[in-house]
Amino acid sequence: MKRRHVFLLWVSLSLILSACGQTRHAQLAELGFTRNYLEGYQDGCDSRKVQATTFYDGFRQDPERMKKENKYANGWNDGYEQCYASNLDYH
Repeated sequence: MKRRHVFLLWVSLSLILSACGQTRHAQLAELGFTRNYLEGYQDGCDSRKVQATTFYDGFRQDPERMKKENKYANGWNDGYEQCYASNLDYH
C-alpha cells in the first residue's frame, strides 16, 4: 500500500512540474493560434528582451509581413507588450 502512495505522489509531482515548464509559445499553439501569429509573437517578444540591452542589435520585425499579414502584426505587438509586462524567463 505504501508503494502505491509513493508512486501516485511521484506521478502527481511529475505532472505538476511538467505543466510549469511549458513555454508561452507552446501554450498559444495549444490554444489554436496560427503560425503567422506565433512567429510574430516570438519576434516581438525577442525584440522586447533585446531592447533592454542594445538599441540596434537583435530587433526582429519583418516590415513586409507587418503590412501584409494582420496576424503576424497582431502577434508581434502582443509579444512585444507581453514580454515587457511579465517574467522574461517564461517566454
